[in-house]
Amino acid sequence: MCIKRKILDEYVTLDVETTGFNPEKHKIIEVAVCKIKDGNIIDEYTAFVNPKEVIPPVTAEITKITNDMLKEAETIDVVIPKLLDFIGSLPIVVHCSRMIISFLKKNCADINISLDNEVIDTLPLCKKKLPNLKIYTMKTILKFLGDDEIVLDRLIDYARWTFRVFEKVR
Repeated sequence: MCIKRKILDEYVTLDVETTGFNPEKHKIIEVAVCKIKDGNIIDEYTAFVNPKEVIPPVTAEITKITNDMLKEAETIDVVIPKLLDFIGSLPIVVHCSRMIISFLKKNCADINISLDNEVIDTLPLCKKKLPNLKIYTMKTILKFLGDDEIVLDRLIDYARWTFRVFEKVR
């Protein structure tokens, strides 16, 4: 099966929450993935990740993730293999891939696993298909595309909405 056909039929959307923007200094604290087949979400995987350090108050305020929520969570070395097992060889669709994929690749490398999946970034697709937008946040894009009931409370919501955006702009 060629990759183009595979992208059209089956892929995953993914997002991560982190304690900052630098994968060398900051930690992943949540992952969320939706598995898509034939234009429908068929499965989901989400997990909090214990960063083994106290998360900064600003991170808790932005992400709505508290230290209490993370204290019993598995560590990234346990979550990454589960995440990659869920994703398999499917293409990964993300919004603003540079940061997300850099965090995943760094954490994979730390446990001697490679991440070789094809990555599709919805951000350049949106910029090409929706050139009149001033900003390309998920909420702005969705409103422009006519989605009025946008709920972005948890990370899995972002993975679900990445699916909606990708389906509309690809």
